[in-house]
Amino acid sequence: LVACPLCQSNLDLRQKGIEKRLGKKFNLPIIYFTELLGLALGLDMHELGLSRHIISPSKLLERKLAVI
Repeated sequence: LVACPLCQSNLDLRQKGIEKRLGKKFNLPIIYFTELLGLALGLDMHELGLSRHIISPSKLLERKLAVI
């Protein structure tokens, strides 16, 4: 969970490169706090743009928040 839009972009976009460089799979979704707030208010993950993330948060949300 991040509060900075640039942090969200950097962590989401660069994760695949870091995984390749380190030879380790992280698959860690990076969620901007307003996206989590939107989910708490009942908005759909597609409305919030969560489907456009590089690292999909779908499995995390399904498992932890029972959103999907």
